[in-house]
Amino acid sequence: MSIHAENLCKLYTVGGNTVRALDGVSLDISDGEYVTIVGNSGSGKSTLMNILGCLDAPTAGRYFLDERDVGRLSEDELSEIRSRKIGFIFQNFNLIAGLTALENVELPLLYRKIPKKRRGDIALAALDSVGLSDRALHRPTELSGGQQQRVAIARAIASEPQIILADEPCGNLDSHAGAEVLDILDALNKEGKTIVMITHNEDTAKKAKRLVRISDGRLIQ
Repeated sequence: MSIHAENLCKLYTVGGNTVRALDGVSLDISDGEYVTIVGNSGSGKSTLMNILGCLDAPTAGRYFLDERDVGRLSEDELSEIRSRKIGFIFQNFNLIAGLTALENVELPLLYRKIPKKRRGDIALAALDSVGLSDRALHRPTELSGGQQQRVAIARAIASEPQIILADEPCGNLDSHAGAEVLDILDALNKEGKTIVMITHNEDTAKKAKRLVRISDGRLIQ
């Protein structure tokens, strides 16, 4: 899926003051690209990621996802995009502590009302693809940070999305676990997935094929 953003602006009101989180961002990402958006805390990269993921709407500007004007879509259509077209990976994993790895991966499929046997097979295959089929019945507290992030990746890819949005995916990991996660993202890109990763880490950013730098809500590179 391709991404086309035109002059995106995002304003927030904080304590009576207007904060311009995004200030005229225009960006094109082609189908199958692997792009890193790099910037320091407060640069606007997370705000941009939320808009690209259809989790938030810009104050001004237009966003096209696979040539569809996202601003004209209904909430049901946006929900459909988030559940089927985009896979999300977060810094803090966002796993449910009381569920096993398999159940965590199954959860988005449950919301889509996929039959139990089918979603179990899909979830187990996703765990196998990240090397964790032998940890399927373990809960998050029984897994290392790197393993938890791999479960989160399995959850993100179980619905076979066309785009993976990764928000600081190595932020809470040691260098070895982080390298494993980046290898998985690279493999997904080679399979044809569009990968968009945000990070503040320069070494992590270099793993992508294209780097976009953001500062004070503006793209500077």
